[in-house]
Amino acid sequence: MELNERSRKVLNAVVLSYIERASPVGSQTVTKKFSFGLSPATIRNIMAELEEMGYLLQPHTSAGRIPTSKGYRLYVDELMEEEQPSIFDEDFLEGTYLGLKREDPHALLQETTRMLSLLSHYAGIVLAPKVSKARLDRLEFILVRKGHALIVQVSKDGLVQHRMIDVDPELTQKDLTRISAFLNEKFSGLSLDEIRRRLVKEMEAEKELYNRLLQKASELGQKALAEQPEEELYVVGTSNILNLPEFTENLEKMKALFKTFEEKAVILKLLNHCLETEGVQIFIGSESSVPGIEDFSLVVASYRGGDDIGGTLGVIGPTRMEYSRVIPLVDHTAKLLSRLLDQD
Repeated sequence: MELNERSRKVLNAVVLSYIERASPVGSQTVTKKFSFGLSPATIRNIMAELEEMGYLLQPHTSAGRIPTSKGYRLYVDELMEEEQPSIFDEDFLEGTYLGLKREDPHALLQETTRMLSLLSHYAGIVLAPKVSKARLDRLEFILVRKGHALIVQVSKDGLVQHRMIDVDPELTQKDLTRISAFLNEKFSGLSLDEIRRRLVKEMEAEKELYNRLLQKASELGQKALAEQPEEELYVVGTSNILNLPEFTENLEKMKALFKTFEEKAVILKLLNHCLETEGVQIFIGSESSVPGIEDFSLVVASYRGGDDIGGTLGVIGPTRMEYSRVIPLVDHTAKLLSRLLDQD
């Protein structure tokens, strides 16, 4: 059923008032705050109709109304006036990124998560790109001490990862340099998934043909590109949600949220699905189908860098979050991060 103009205005007023106050909204509040030229009795009747249609809910008989997920959805899709990112937010984001190195993906994504939380006043979330899809530019093995080497792995889009591994104590730096050159010549430009499959296949098919150094090269290549955690989820600012009035007296809602972040398989599936869609996506309440966050909303967008490798970032907050401010913030951050990752 289509809402008439008066009903749309009243719904918009209730949503805006509830976002600001976090307490049920009565007809008197709407009358005083918005110049509709309608009496409190008329507004009360319209609110009752909106409740019957599922856009509003009256938590207690004598209380005012609060928006439902259906009410928020209509507000976001049709009634909301989206704000532009403030000059402060833009300057803060760009200034922070100027001080970061794109070659350090962990620091870059951790700081992005922190900025989303700081500027939204909710929780920031960032899903890192899938490691297995990145294309290799080069591998370097640096002997730190006997039997221990540092792997430096550089992807085609310029991201750098490094970690320590155990190596044959007999291998010298000269051996490791030759192994690096062999692996780079053979596998540069391939994705890590492709390299892993080739290494396994070649070692099985040509094991008897391998001399000692080639055998060590393949073994080290497998160790260097061994399966790593595919999906890393950064979360910052859950304490911001703890302080919101609707959750300070409802520990069960908070427990459900933290349990979701701890188990995180379902939320990772949702964020991965968002990779396939351009632009900002908004999941209000149960729309996300993620157990434990029925009382929360997610505003997310995908980001991409070189080689079209990307992830997802966004904000999680209460269903009464300031959508008009959070949506452009998430959109701007995703575009800014994509631009940074895509630099030559």
